Amino acid sequence: MVIVVATRKITITLPEEALERLQALARAEGLPLSTYFRRLAEHRIRIEDGLAAMREWEAEYGSFTPDELERAAARIEQAERQRLANEALAS
Repeated sequence: MVIVVATRKITITLPEEALERLQALARAEGLPLSTYFRRLAEHRIRIEDGLAAMREWEAEYGSFTPDELERAAARIEQAERQRLANEALAS
């Protein structure tokens, strides 16, 4: 199955030092710079969505217990490993 995602070309301005570092990081992962930026953006969006979901949950049910936070961290780690494996297969 092929998934088509709409994209748009944009222009951004970065300090030269930041651009050089990001290019080096992208090269180290064997990725084009645009792919590296996309993955950074998607990662940040996942973080923000997760934090919003946590705030919503806590507003309704109260704060998470240490045990709940520990179990959630383990599930997040497992999901991230699976996501990376899926990306590797798709590449």
